[in-house]
Amino acid sequence: MNYHTPVLLDQVISELQPSIDKVFIDCTVGHGGHTQELLKNLAIVYGIDADKNNLTTATSRLNNPNFHPVLGNFKDIKNIWQKHIGKPVDGILVDLGLSNNQQSSEGGGFSFNDTKSIDMRLDPTIQETSAEEIINTYDETQLYLLFSKVAQEKFARPLAQRIIAARQKKSIKTGVQLANIIRDYYQSKHFRSSVDPATKIFMALRIEVNQEFENLNKFLIDSQDIIKKGGTIAIISFHSGEDRIVKNFIKQNNFKTTRFLPTQTEIKRNKLSRSAVLRVYR
Repeated sequence: MNYHTPVLLDQVISELQPSIDKVFIDCTVGHGGHTQELLKNLAIVYGIDADKNNLTTATSRLNNPNFHPVLGNFKDIKNIWQKHIGKPVDGILVDLGLSNNQQSSEGGGFSFNDTKSIDMRLDPTIQETSAEEIINTYDETQLYLLFSKVAQEKFARPLAQRIIAARQKKSIKTGVQLANIIRDYYQSKHFRSSVDPATKIFMALRIEVNQEFENLNKFLIDSQDIIKKGGTIAIISFHSGEDRIVKNFIKQNNFKTTRFLPTQTEIKRNKLSRSAVLRVYR
């Protein structure tokens, strides 16, 4: 299996400083890339993920008695900690990006090439609103605000209008349909983009569907009640809005902090790391 490549791995491990019997929470364990390194240093890791398939993959891959998988969302970290741990932990890690299997798989709706879905819910069993519903029911103003404020898309208004015109002819039900609407607009205006023109819109939809800004704010507050004094929290974000939330929280609390960006070598090796920002605070 092609496991997801962890981003900024060396920096995360260097800052968390895992060692025997130290307890960590990996709030978005994914395929367990970061956790694997923590376990190699004989730490104890509670790995949380809202995607049960990722959790199953990580558990099978790691196969370690010091790894404790937990199905859940990192916004509920305090309740999870109370149920499974109950004592202050040494460190917490959050990687706010999608794993590569989520980005490329058919049926999840995260991929530009998904011919089956544009769902984007991490856990459809408990989440009601999908990206398909948003794209097909939001009015022009709602789409414009989502695209301009969250996606920071400079063509937010005309793209909202294009989407509404397209859905009036036929409901938008797949990632391919939506991506092509966006690409077609860029091509019609002869606009060029260094990444796929659909990238920012898809990310904004994912953030909206999974309430990622709200979840991050809740996590930041609740994590303070479960971390040891002097403990380390590391957060990897891929969106300027998420990074701004983290940065402002650190500033408001006067925490000692360090910021890391991927090297050009890492970006060449793993293009998904190109927009990553790691902020570590104690």
